[in-house]
Amino acid sequence: MLSIKNLTVRADDKEILNDISIDFDINKIYAIMGINGSGKSSLAKTIMGDPSIIISSGTIILNQTEINKLPTNERAQKGIFLSPQSPIAIPGVTVGQLLRTAISRDKINSKILSQKIKDIAKKLQIPSELLTRSLNENFSGGERKKMEVLQAAILDPTYIILDEIDTGVDVDALKVIAAFLKKLSQREDVTLILITHYNRILSHLPVDKVIIMKDGEIIQTGDATLAQKIEAEGYEK
Repeated sequence: MLSIKNLTVRADDKEILNDISIDFDINKIYAIMGINGSGKSSLAKTIMGDPSIIISSGTIILNQTEINKLPTNERAQKGIFLSPQSPIAIPGVTVGQLLRTAISRDKINSKILSQKIKDIAKKLQIPSELLTRSLNENFSGGERKKMEVLQAAILDPTYIILDEIDTGVDVDALKVIAAFLKKLSQREDVTLILITHYNRILSHLPVDKVIIMKDGEIIQTGDATLAQKIEAEGYEK
């Protein structure tokens, strides 16, 4: 379990999260929703260990161990993955080279890794030529987001945090991503945490809990019907 207990954090001497408490259970799908500036991405970055964010009080507990002081790479090694809102381009580095660096050769050899990348790319309808190009360089929004999902699938983390995986994605690409995530979530050791403004990707996934944030606080939680209500009525109501 990933547990957030009474978490208050600041960045640039400004408090951005206030007394956040939430548990993320294994094999569940969560949606974190809210308007721009509500604290959704800040929460994700705090969980991942962004050094620009300072924890004032509270704890982040992963499998009964506090990880407040762990650097980002160690949190990743312990099974946390974060896909950012705007994945950056990495000139001169292909997705295969990036993943080869991230995964020990003791766990998987290069030939098998390469085939796994090709297999997952096919399922995500990623053109094969993108696998040999610099990662995200001149990629469309949908192509970048699919590449993030591919990386998550290969790295096989327990907690997959996807920050606006539906932004900049057309309808067809959204359906492909959602179908893949739905299948991925069926693994017994995977938890999906989706950060989004809208209900559109959630309508394709069996969401267990919806969390609404505003001004750095959690103001409401509920089941999938809460996201539907937000879609119909907006956040103000």
